[in-house]
Amino acid sequence: MAKTIRFHVLGTNCAACEIVLERELKALPGVISVNASHQSGRVEFVVEDDADVHVRDLDERVASYGYRFEGIDPSASLPGIPKPFSWPRFGATAVIVIAAYVLLKRTGLLAFSPAVEGATSLGAVFLIGLVAAFSSCTAMVGGLVVAVSSAAAKKREESTFMQKLRPHLLFNVGRIVGFAALGALTGLVGSVLSLSSSLNGALILAIAVFMIGLGINLLDVLPSSFKIHPPKALSRHIVALTESTHPAVPFVLGTLTYFLPCGFTQSMQLYALSTGSPSQAAFIMVVFALGTMPALLGIGAATSAVRGKSLSYLTKAAGVIVVVLGISNLQNGAALLGWSSSSVGSAPEVPTFMEDGQQVLQMEVTSSALYVPDVLSVAAGIPIKWEINGARQMGCASTLVVPKLRISVRLYPGYNELVLDPLEPGTYPFTCSMGMTSGTLIVR
Repeated sequence: MAKTIRFHVLGTNCAACEIVLERELKALPGVISVNASHQSGRVEFVVEDDADVHVRDLDERVASYGYRFEGIDPSASLPGIPKPFSWPRFGATAVIVIAAYVLLKRTGLLAFSPAVEGATSLGAVFLIGLVAAFSSCTAMVGGLVVAVSSAAAKKREESTFMQKLRPHLLFNVGRIVGFAALGALTGLVGSVLSLSSSLNGALILAIAVFMIGLGINLLDVLPSSFKIHPPKALSRHIVALTESTHPAVPFVLGTLTYFLPCGFTQSMQLYALSTGSPSQAAFIMVVFALGTMPALLGIGAATSAVRGKSLSYLTKAAGVIVVVLGISNLQNGAALLGWSSSSVGSAPEVPTFMEDGQQVLQMEVTSSALYVPDVLSVAAGIPIKWEINGARQMGCASTLVVPKLRISVRLYPGYNELVLDPLEPGTYPFTCSMGMTSGTLIVR
């Protein structure tokens, strides 16, 4: 016979905590299975009928991780369950997100893309890596790192600091090397697919949905039934590999994290796919992996030192950033699909002149990946010569996309020329390859 016992545990804050608790407590005498939930702050044991499980035993087993147990009655309401949906809390969070979006938009910090030409774009990818790693409650890799850490600590209690650090270094080196190789393969697949601007836009919209969903999870403004959680069973199987004493295991585990169902990683993989370039895709994934590295190296210390309100504030700040980036990506995808355009109501008229029977348009692409001017006007029924002067570094603006005309051309530093047949009256939005920079061609 077996019986079920539930305990309330203090100090849990992420999926990594669940894995550690289940791993450590299953070794107690008489315990058949353990199921931990960091959201409800509950650990449920299935034990043999004659087994006695006491709070003192549980505390001793996981004291080094900073958890503390309290016994509860199975029929009592469970403390620690997430708060029900609250409109005031939702509204306050929405105001903060909108304010952050406006601030970042006006300062130009949202004008990024993961193209390797621009340092700003790589900084954004690095930032996403930092958010992904520190927000371990949504990154399965956090649980894997804690499992590697606990396994190493148990097997090398008398080891030096560097000996204990070695598995983590190998894990991160494997992650960087693996992300470079697999990222290049992802870019190669993108080049074979020859992604159109429409498909690229659809991919970016998918990225936006991923990121907004992840950010909402971090902000904790919706009931847990509406949240997306990665399958714990997969992480348990991978964590089982950490029992191996082979020195190559941490390296292999780091490489395998490329395939974990982490939304942040998947968003970067979609970006890498959209480049259609093995070298660019590899560079994007390496920068993302480097962004995760500081947190992953210190995840054990972070999860024990940052708790309670401090962790809550850190997680919600990360959630705001992720939602803002997701909203920005929604706009980028819409631009690539031709659904949006620059504001043209008060845009000044840009003079054109005739040359050999063609209307001549002149535009500059700056080193900040901006179009100057970003609103152009021509007459219908007359051929167009579009002269574009490109800066040395243009980021994603090195590709000009006009969705309605099915045009996607590569721009080079210096003089570029694009000849267009006579157009019908209307507005023709144009953008860069990632939808980050937008302009409008008006045909009157």
